[in-house]
Amino acid sequence: MPLRLMVAMFKHETNTFSPVPTRWEDFSPCEGDAAYRLYRHSGYAMSGLLDEAEAMGADVFIPLAARALPSAPVARDAFERLSGIFCAAARECDAMLLDLHGAMVAEHHEDGEGELLARIRHVRPGLPIGAALDSHANITDRFVANCSVMPGYRSYPHLDMPETGRRAGRLLREVLEGRLDPVTVRHAVPMLPDMVRGLTDREPMSRLIAAAAAEEAAGLPCCTVFTGFPLADTRDTGMTVLATAHGDRAVAEAAARRVGELAWSLREEFTQTLEPIEETMARARAMPPGMIVLADQSDNCHSGGPMDDVTVIQAALDAGLDGILAGPVRDPAAVAACCEAGIGATVSLQVGAWTPSPWPRRKLAVRGTITRLGIGRFTVEGPVFTGMPVDLGRCAVIETPRLTLVLSEGRVEGLDPLQYRHFGLEPTRFRHVILKSKTNHRPAFLPLAAGELACHAPGVASLDLRAFPWKRLRRPIFPFDRSNDA
Repeated sequence: MPLRLMVAMFKHETNTFSPVPTRWEDFSPCEGDAAYRLYRHSGYAMSGLLDEAEAMGADVFIPLAARALPSAPVARDAFERLSGIFCAAARECDAMLLDLHGAMVAEHHEDGEGELLARIRHVRPGLPIGAALDSHANITDRFVANCSVMPGYRSYPHLDMPETGRRAGRLLREVLEGRLDPVTVRHAVPMLPDMVRGLTDREPMSRLIAAAAAEEAAGLPCCTVFTGFPLADTRDTGMTVLATAHGDRAVAEAAARRVGELAWSLREEFTQTLEPIEETMARARAMPPGMIVLADQSDNCHSGGPMDDVTVIQAALDAGLDGILAGPVRDPAAVAACCEAGIGATVSLQVGAWTPSPWPRRKLAVRGTITRLGIGRFTVEGPVFTGMPVDLGRCAVIETPRLTLVLSEGRVEGLDPLQYRHFGLEPTRFRHVILKSKTNHRPAFLPLAAGELACHAPGVASLDLRAFPWKRLRRPIFPFDRSNDA
């Protein structure tokens, strides 16, 4: 009988400070043939999982593929419904390959994926499970105890998601064939790395990636550095190193410790000083000719931002910049007003800053002409999250003498110029493009740009970690506690 193999996805990166709810419908759940068609040749890890599942000649079934944009903790009923599907499917399979994130928090479970895996193993003790994880996972001991193999992405921006799926599949195959007796050790590094300093094409992160690769070259089946997702207020938030050895805990412990100690020695390099927005805009005026990307790093939806903050747009206008293309800014009420007014109408609107925030914010006063109305549905063609379906709902474009503003009902990070071209807007024809993203915009936008500037403002996706009201984070932790002891 062929191996009965379950392949599934349950992905959520939880920002515990985000005001955006995470409900069942936000996961856009699908199953079976629909899930296969959507993800088989996508840029997700699930594509790689399916590659390896089919290479094994397994009898593959997909009971669920569900992913939601980063947002607040997953609603209790959504988590229970989703995990119930996984547990029911566990009774019907010989092994699992899962596309998970690793930084999920539910309303009633701080360690979302650890709880999910423990439930699965309760139903099927010892079930072989392979998981492909995001490099921003906050890994817990409970997760490790209930999973067989668990490689993570090695690139940020995340360009290797399918390959990570293939790695998870190959490792699980070795387990199933008796060639790997996996023993995984978790080494916690008490630090919250700045996310942008975790870019893998430069130091310090490139040194850690190389160190983990060297451990694998020396014979370790798997070694991954997880920088962690720092916007989750949990006891296990932070950097971890996972090392998997073949039946020898001491070997795994030694490898995880070596890479972890190197990470700790580089801790100062994982911090940065955030430039005031006024200084950034002054630098923007002196940039070379061509399109300049102004990346709003404090309100990107792939870090849980509501995408309604207009601080960076207002700062650009206050600094005298023109030729500005900005958005999408999520404001359903403003979109509704534009739809009622119609194309060609002149409107005066107060835009943005409508979700709850612990920081004082102001709306953007916009007076301009509505030039386009439409539905913002497209599929990402760029190299990050390739194949991701985007649904921005109803959208409107407002033209003013200095600003072209895209308004939407939904959220999307600046992954692809299609977010503008879909509405007939060519970004390279503008001097300044203000989009909401930390790093994932770079592969698609920077080849078009003459330059880029990071923009910082108060927001629930901010890199200014000291601005957040921490309650559960395990202390001491760097950079809040600058101890010399790891």
